[in-house]
Amino acid sequence: MPKFSIIVGIYNQSATLPALIASLNKQNTRDFEVHFCDDGSDDADVKAILESLVAADIPWHYHRQEHKGMRLSKNLNQGIRAARGEYCLFVMADSMLEQDYLEILDEYAAEDRIVCGIRIQLAEIDGKLQGVDMDWRVKKNVVPQFPSVIIEMPWLCLTGNGLAIPTAAMRQYGGWWEKIEGYGGDDNEIIARLYFKGFLCWSVPDLRLYHFWHKSSESNWKNSSLVLDKIAEYER
Repeated sequence: MPKFSIIVGIYNQSATLPALIASLNKQNTRDFEVHFCDDGSDDADVKAILESLVAADIPWHYHRQEHKGMRLSKNLNQGIRAARGEYCLFVMADSMLEQDYLEILDEYAAEDRIVCGIRIQLAEIDGKLQGVDMDWRVKKNVVPQFPSVIIEMPWLCLTGNGLAIPTAAMRQYGGWWEKIEGYGGDDNEIIARLYFKGFLCWSVPDLRLYHFWHKSSESNWKNSSLVLDKIAEYER
């Protein structure tokens, strides 16, 4: 059984998918499998890209649903159901992991905690890939020199892209909330749910993920009140 099941959410991201795959191929450890979960992409043959680029020694699986970018939670849950690893690591297809991401994550993953790192936004400017935005902790210069436990309102501090959660907990507490439509708010809800179940929320600055910048989708804002009401329910 692998230590990690990397669950990749895909929707029309064939342009960035090769960069993610390259970062997976370069990981310092091979104690993982990958579940590529496609929300109904129509921009390319995603499976053909995977077959041509994923390293031969990496176990991987392809799952597809036909929601055309409207069901991120349901899409990721495909991977949870099939996961064989002790921990699920959620990564979006428009992202890349540092070469030592899984190696460092292995030091901090535990059955009573969720773990997340730092997200750095990238964009192509004048033909060069450059950092254009950073995790809020970097911008505010409050990144600690050690991994920190976030005690209060972790759903405002962590992101679902690069989030690691014990697989057993994901199955016991229902996976990602499928009532959420589109994209946005999914990570806030699941982090809050596990926090109020007693899980510690660890922020590990040495875990770095790079994300290709894009505008927020309209559903990000539409889901806000639904998610906030749900979090208030958990708090009560």
